[in-house]
Amino acid sequence: MTDQPDLLVKPDGLTVMLMASGFMLDLKAPDATGMPIEDVARALAYQPRWAGATRTFYSVAEHSIMVSRLVPAPLALAGLLHDADEAITGDIVSVVKVLIGRDHLKARLEPIKRALERRFGFRGDLAAVKHADLVCMATELRDLLPPAWMEWGHLPEPVPQTIDPVGPDRAYALFLERYEEVKHLGRQAEPRAPGKRRAGR
Repeated sequence: MTDQPDLLVKPDGLTVMLMASGFMLDLKAPDATGMPIEDVARALAYQPRWAGATRTFYSVAEHSIMVSRLVPAPLALAGLLHDADEAITGDIVSVVKVLIGRDHLKARLEPIKRALERRFGFRGDLAAVKHADLVCMATELRDLLPPAWMEWGHLPEPVPQTIDPVGPDRAYALFLERYEEVKHLGRQAEPRAPGKRRAGR
């Protein structure tokens, strides 16, 4: 059971993110305490990789499951949730990050990332996860994107297995199944400060 918001204060739709369960995350002071993992799973399952440029719909959730299986076993939860913040921001493709400014985006989104790390007990910014992320990117380019004469020299070799997209509903279920398998690898969530309230259902 999550805390109820202060019924005398209506959350601001310009700064508070409404999730599928009804959970509300204040982006000005993000506290993800009590956010259901189903909110993350659903958002990522319906979020396309590559801004939807793949030949077949391929979700961030499927990508995340793949990353979780490529990292060393103790890092599987971190791999699964490495893009959890995209449940809030959407998948901002790398070229747009470069256009806007990676450092600027990172600074603005860092509080959201940290709130989700605290909520689900995973570690962010791990080198092994980043490498697995790039392996997945290389595999996606091979299997899902149109051939293109572009420089991808920063990418490692793809995995031998071919990606076979499953669609959003199946991806949602698989993400939750994988979470149940690896959630024990997370550290305990940080306690909330006494008296602190958050917007929630």
